[in-house]
Amino acid sequence: MSAKNSGNRWQYAPSSFRSLWKRFLGFMLDWSIVYYFLHASMYLYLVFWGSQTIAGWNYYKNDAYAAFFNPLRLDSWMWWLVLGGTLLLVVLLRSFGRSLGQRAFGFSLQGVERSFVNAIQRSTRVIVFPISILFSPFQLLTSVIRKRPPGRGLLHDHVSGSSIRTYIHPSGLPKKRIWFTQWGWIAIALLSLTIFLGWVIIDANLGVLINRTDEARRVFMDIATPDFSHFAVPDPVFYQRAYPQMFSIINLMVLTVLMALAATLIGAFFAFPLSFLGARNLMCQNRTGYVVYSFIRGFFNLFRSIETLIWVIVFAVWIGYGNPFAGVMALVIHTIAALGKLYSEQVESIDSGPIEAILATGGSRFQIIRFGVIPQIIPSFLAFTLYRWDINVRMATIIALVGGGGIGDLLFYYRNQGDWSQVGAVVLAMIAVVWTLDYISGRVRERIA
Repeated sequence: MSAKNSGNRWQYAPSSFRSLWKRFLGFMLDWSIVYYFLHASMYLYLVFWGSQTIAGWNYYKNDAYAAFFNPLRLDSWMWWLVLGGTLLLVVLLRSFGRSLGQRAFGFSLQGVERSFVNAIQRSTRVIVFPISILFSPFQLLTSVIRKRPPGRGLLHDHVSGSSIRTYIHPSGLPKKRIWFTQWGWIAIALLSLTIFLGWVIIDANLGVLINRTDEARRVFMDIATPDFSHFAVPDPVFYQRAYPQMFSIINLMVLTVLMALAATLIGAFFAFPLSFLGARNLMCQNRTGYVVYSFIRGFFNLFRSIETLIWVIVFAVWIGYGNPFAGVMALVIHTIAALGKLYSEQVESIDSGPIEAILATGGSRFQIIRFGVIPQIIPSFLAFTLYRWDINVRMATIIALVGGGGIGDLLFYYRNQGDWSQVGAVVLAMIAVVWTLDYISGRVRERIA
């Protein structure tokens, strides 16, 4: 059961601190999964059986402190049981099979010289682990000072004669199907639990869909019979309540298309030069270039991750609620970030041959971009810009919900009034415009591709 020693170096020892770090991440992934199962099970128990009355179904969900992501209300001593129990279960999973965390990071439990690990060795790992978890920090600290990984592995590795090492599938043996593996069962259970838990958390109720069918049918029938009385003639009621001037459906649809066009052109104008600064192959030649590249890419990711509706709220407060210019500025910010990322990725995928040729002739960085990069990216840039205009038209129809102006103002006005026939007219106008622009931009992209 003891491991073989070769020059005071144990053959199953991890090869580097990087390997130990990956083992730790795999362990934390398994621990997170186990805690998730425990937390979800407790939540579902309290939802379904937390009360002895008929209202038990909503007992836990109606509690102000009972949201799923809030900590479970346990006594302090119970949390120690949770900690110890989940740790023990993780060790059992990792010792008596290949866990999902081991599978994710490419590890498996192996004996010396990749030999089979018997039940005694696996049980020894489980028994020794509580002591090892206390001893390992000191062992790792000593190893860091010595600038080399533990020569005999971690304590439970050493005592059990086994270690978690990089997995290499034995040649000649067929791979097991997912439902015949421990990690496969856990993955399937994790997916199934998440789907069921999501169904419970969102309070999905098929009965409501069935019981309110008549109401939904009435709305759909009204939308399917649109009223075009205000398609070209302004609605005087809408004029009194929403705008200082009168607009018809066609007026606001044209305004919306122009908003999207202005946002796309302005966004592309700024995204074009920034894309070169955000391209790894052009900027990461020295430390300064890498800093600029990291900053620009960070800008793209940050501003692209914030939804357009959030930007509309900011600019609506800044410029004025319902002002179309607020909607344009929100679309511009998101367009710069989105197009900048697409443009820079296109720059990174160009053919390096022309660049090397210009460098060989002593060309400057500007000449590299002018003659080696731009000719390769123009068709893709135009295609991305047209596609972004298509996206901005669709986005411009809903930003009125938070004060961005455009055709959405009329849509939400009629919706609030319950005038579904007028809503149908606005929706059909939006569909026609989006469909037309999508067809035109598609044809143009085919020509320039």
